[in-house]
Amino acid sequence: MKYTGLLGNNIQYSQSPKVHNDYYRLNGLDFHYKLFDLQYNEIAYFIENLDDNNIIGFNVTIPYKEHIINFLDKVVCPAKDIGAVNTVVLKNNKLIGYNTDYLGFIKSLKVEGINSLNGRALIIGNGGAAKSVFFALKDLGIEYIDIAGRDKCKVIQEFSKIDNFIEFNSIIDCNNYSIIVNCTPLGGINHLKELTLKLENTSEKNILYDLNYIPEKTLFLGQGEENGAKIINGKNMLKFQAHFAIDIWRASLKEQEDK
Repeated sequence: MKYTGLLGNNIQYSQSPKVHNDYYRLNGLDFHYKLFDLQYNEIAYFIENLDDNNIIGFNVTIPYKEHIINFLDKVVCPAKDIGAVNTVVLKNNKLIGYNTDYLGFIKSLKVEGINSLNGRALIIGNGGAAKSVFFALKDLGIEYIDIAGRDKCKVIQEFSKIDNFIEFNSIIDCNNYSIIVNCTPLGGINHLKELTLKLENTSEKNILYDLNYIPEKTLFLGQGEENGAKIINGKNMLKFQAHFAIDIWRASLKEQEDK
């Protein structure tokens, strides 16, 4: 049996094992998906022992989507441009990084009937997931993107093409945005009561998207639903990015077996 899994920290809530292992069973794949809940100082040992543990690839989540790049031999576009990796494959003793968050986010909008966007967007957060969403929104047609974060200098350094920096504890006038995306864990299972931004003037003109999927309706989404905003949680993005990752692992394994 070959193993895959999720590398992150404080991730026992994750539904990724169920998503993956259900898919493996339905599609006859001799894979098993685990959680690799590690501290920073444990990652190097984990990487060094991938082959010995029959791990052919893994996903990456908070807080390691940028840090993992330090361990990789190659980063494939769009992950290279984004500067964040959420999928790694071990191929010919080389570690190759991909970004299926970007693909999963776009597909999750398409199944909601959203094939393109316009106007201005607000991204909450500035980590690896936020970087993926930033590039996806640009490719979907969003012209102007503001980012809400804690560290203005870091945001401006890492997102050179943003239009405005928004303080994390601001009141947000939703009339200014066609889509607002929460890319932080705030409001998710480990931070249920934490939400530093207050939304005002939400309406049916807004799309509120929360990458968190537990609970199904976060505090962030609840602020918009009552006023008719379209709300989307991260469940479909989780599923779609997983399927894209599986395709990468399966293709790599087949290529190596065919040699």
